[in-house]
Amino acid sequence: MNIKITNIINLFKKKNFVEAKLKCIEIQNLYKNNSEFLNIFAAILFELKEYNHSIEKWKKAINLNSNYFQASENLANAFLKLKKYHDALEYFNKAININPKAFQVYNNMGNTLTKLNKFKEALDFYNKAISIKPDDIYGHIFKGHVLTELGKFGEALECYQSAYLINSDQPLLLGYIAHSKTIICDWENFKETIDLVKNCLENEKKVSYPFTILILCDSPELQKKTAEIWSAQFEKLYQKKNIILKKKNKIRIGYYSADFRNHATSHLIAEMLEYHNKSKFEIFGFYLGRKINNEDIWHERIKNSFDKFFDVSSLTEDQISELSIKEEIDIAVDLMAHCNNGMENRFGAFVIGCAPIQVNFLGYPGTSGAKSIDYIVADKNLISDDTKKFYSEKIIFLPNSYQPNTKNTKISYKKLTKEKLGLPSEKFVFCCFNQHQKINPFIFDVWMRVLKKNHNSVLWLLDDNIYSNKNLLNEGEKRGVDKNRIIFAKRLPLEDHLYRIKFGDLFLDTFPYTAHTTCSDALRVGLPVLTLKGNSFASRVAASLLNTIKLDDLISKNLEEYEAIANKIISDPNYFKKIKKKLNENILKTPLYNSKLFTKNIELGYEKIFENYKNNQPLKNFEI
Repeated sequence: MNIKITNIINLFKKKNFVEAKLKCIEIQNLYKNNSEFLNIFAAILFELKEYNHSIEKWKKAINLNSNYFQASENLANAFLKLKKYHDALEYFNKAININPKAFQVYNNMGNTLTKLNKFKEALDFYNKAISIKPDDIYGHIFKGHVLTELGKFGEALECYQSAYLINSDQPLLLGYIAHSKTIICDWENFKETIDLVKNCLENEKKVSYPFTILILCDSPELQKKTAEIWSAQFEKLYQKKNIILKKKNKIRIGYYSADFRNHATSHLIAEMLEYHNKSKFEIFGFYLGRKINNEDIWHERIKNSFDKFFDVSSLTEDQISELSIKEEIDIAVDLMAHCNNGMENRFGAFVIGCAPIQVNFLGYPGTSGAKSIDYIVADKNLISDDTKKFYSEKIIFLPNSYQPNTKNTKISYKKLTKEKLGLPSEKFVFCCFNQHQKINPFIFDVWMRVLKKNHNSVLWLLDDNIYSNKNLLNEGEKRGVDKNRIIFAKRLPLEDHLYRIKFGDLFLDTFPYTAHTTCSDALRVGLPVLTLKGNSFASRVAASLLNTIKLDDLISKNLEEYEAIANKIISDPNYFKKIKKKLNENILKTPLYNSKLFTKNIELGYEKIFENYKNNQPLKNFEI
């Protein structure tokens, strides 16, 4: 290899991209027809974000040598990073034609097809990569990811476990395993898995997505540590911009989410967005998610509530930041943070910077652990004085609950009966409509003891997935409860579901990740919710909602008290009637579903943090 090209490659490896570019410019006339030189020059230009020039160089290298595998592979990877997926497929195919044994190319073909939501096709390429190199850990991991997308959670777990046998120290892998086990309610060695995850975190290992830790343990300290480890990778990858606040007549609020569709987030914030004071605020929507079904009425409703709406799903993190700065967003509200295990959220854009002030709100019930996020929206029930230290953000404390709600939610008037829903007519119906991922053996033990003590009762659960349904029935039998006493409710459109859940008698909440939207849905229709208040944000959301609706009677401090309250409610009809009466009266009296008041309060929060920034004051907590 030419010594001059070798020196440039060494500079590239050391990430001295500017110096490497200058060296390339010095010798480019000598090597303008050298495909190897053009390949490294293109890679340097790409790192410097000179994307068009880098693509030109790669294409020229390929034209000079059509069998140059590395240039085709590099160009395909560049297109993948730029989210130009069809172009990426073209050049990955070229690379495969040159070298059919290049397992890493098959993996990246699978990754590209996954981005295009072509999961079954992606699976074929991961299988091909594994057949070529069975001990390549990434083939097994990527295959696990796409099987998860296809709802084949049991098979996904097997892939992650195969990867674990190859390298148990692989970053995030133990978290993938734990996450998959929670989805299917596979509780074999459950406590041991949690303890192993905790041990890795205490040793500063990148062991899991932050969201998984919210489900596994009620520890704001460990949740913060996980979030900091996760956010640090973005902070190394992206460079923060200095964004200047520009004077305007109105404060510009940008909301960023992949869930502006038929999703719990939209169900909660729809009216809040519609009630924004347009004389003081301009609101902008940035949609990060996948292509929307044309019949998604929630997407259209949310979209129409914004002054401006941008589908940024095909943009890079840099481009999302650039667009936000161009639109002069003052306060960027991240409605996702670390949700979806990084699949659709675009946290890197916030690390680069979308606005001078950045806020973590609603979607992710915990700290971002990021230097780039200034505030988190909460309330005094969620974050106590002694847990403030476990939040990297300053806190905007709203009165009542932090959770917005849509007051005028449509509820179906279909003629439903217990019999039509598969429920016994004379039995007390305990229920939980949380995803099964939130159910763990510790809370399930309590539920089964309550069922065993109270024979005239059943447990009504969401029909989540075939794996968890089967496992929960088996776990119930292990604890002495007949399978026929656990009944699954098929998924229904929201308006039908809200009517249906009226047939429940008491909602038994999960722990440590409690009911959030499912709690406000239940309370809305008069279904009492029994919860356990822990230490973390996620474990206190139901308590926040119950406190706002003045039903503290249903907030327990530990599992023993939780169990005692459940038994008291089923065994004492007068006490149960008192609870129901109080709930039905307070739905109208209390502010939980007062979306106009909520909007006014959060706007006061926005104004306070805006004025604080404008006056060059340090970040601080604000109580509204």
